[in-house]
Amino acid sequence: MNKIIKIGFVFGLALFMLGCSTSTSNIQTKNTKIVTVEGKKFNVPHGTNYTQEAVTPKAIDFYKSIGVKDCQYGDITWEDMTTADAINKIMRNGTKAEGIALYKKAAKEGKVGCASPQS
Repeated sequence: MNKIIKIGFVFGLALFMLGCSTSTSNIQTKNTKIVTVEGKKFNVPHGTNYTQEAVTPKAIDFYKSIGVKDCQYGDITWEDMTTADAINKIMRNGTKAEGIALYKKAAKEGKVGCASPQS
């Protein structure tokens, strides 16, 4: 039962992380694409996963706690494919601390972020 709770927490954390991050990234910003989410257009880096709904205030608080400062209500989050794969592995076999450490590292390296709606 305890392992199920840990897996559920890591999965929830991963979804939460997908919900928000920083728009500044080490991914080349000229290599981006426009995506439409909830009828709004967002500019996200190519080769990333992105959320299909706007972030919640709880997700924003989490992203700020790991070092992502510019995530706002109405944004979507994205993460590079390497980070997404690592998150999936931690969700299956890791701990909460490992999940948080991964997100902090990814945020510091610009591998997760938020994208604001285009005007």
